[in-house]
Amino acid sequence: MSFFGYRTSSSRPSQQETHLSEVERLRGRQLASLVRAGGRAKNQEQTLFEVLIADTLRGPFTLRLHLLTDFPVRVPRLKTSFPLQHRWLDVAGNVEGHPDLNMWTAHSDLGRIVTEIVKELRIVASNLAETKLSTSPARHNLQASAALLESRASHASSSRQAHGQHLKPPQRPETSNIRRTQIPVIPATFSELEELTLPQLDKLSADEHTLKSFVSKMTPLVDFTHLRDEVLHSNRVTANTTIGYEIELRELQKVVEARRLKLQAAQQALAVKQARQRRIVARHRPDALLEQLSAAAKNVDNESDEIAMQFAHGDLDVAQFLSAFLPKRNLYHTRTLKLARVLKHYTGQI
Repeated sequence: MSFFGYRTSSSRPSQQETHLSEVERLRGRQLASLVRAGGRAKNQEQTLFEVLIADTLRGPFTLRLHLLTDFPVRVPRLKTSFPLQHRWLDVAGNVEGHPDLNMWTAHSDLGRIVTEIVKELRIVASNLAETKLSTSPARHNLQASAALLESRASHASSSRQAHGQHLKPPQRPETSNIRRTQIPVIPATFSELEELTLPQLDKLSADEHTLKSFVSKMTPLVDFTHLRDEVLHSNRVTANTTIGYEIELRELQKVVEARRLKLQAAQQALAVKQARQRRIVARHRPDALLEQLSAAAKNVDNESDEIAMQFAHGDLDVAQFLSAFLPKRNLYHTRTLKLARVLKHYTGQI
């Protein structure tokens, strides 16, 4: 509909299409930059992306990106696959502290930002690589104690076999067992038994009490008993030392918990300030200016259409119509020209 050579509503679709096409072009440019930085799309809509940071013992350490429907007007959401202590990350692994994300605009370079974050977190992940835990001394002592008890039983059994089967050559222990136990080797022969005569051996076999007394005084058994006592003593010392650290560990746990609560409160206060900063920055972004200017032109256009409809229905005379309609149309065209000029300016910069 037109009055006195002025177009009323036909210009609005072209301006909206221009704005949408500009946003789509910016989105495509951001996606291309993200792919060059190593981003891989996780869905067909290309709203979820993932960038590999490093391979760790906990699995792949990745950076996950969620692009909202109005991206790149709104800042994308970045999060790591598992939390890591860094000044850019919060306790949940969300990227909150990167300066370029806090100052995000539709013309920011997402690929460069992702590259900086991946490079920084890769260094941190490599420094926190886990190492294999060494076996504790107490565990070695327990294993040695068990081996000593088994060795003592083997001595008693070997001595009985030597009395009953004197003609049978004794078997030597396997070399693999010697290396595995890491304790004194069980001897193949016992000099104390070889020095005894056959009647003495028969007497030992017949009298269990005499046999036990004789075996308890054998040099190998005495050595094993002494070694067992040393292992038990070492275990007691280790246990007492560990118990002595219990009070200190409890105090340290209280300190850690207090500092954790303090850190949580500080992070919450920081999150509030960062949200306020983003709101302030959003009001002064070029995209926000374009939206405000487009909305103002649309409002004036609607008001002029309403005046024209009133005149068409005979609610206004010519003088009233001209005095109300012409200023509105002049203001509408002024704002439309400004919007077109701003769009052309930003298009030329890109």
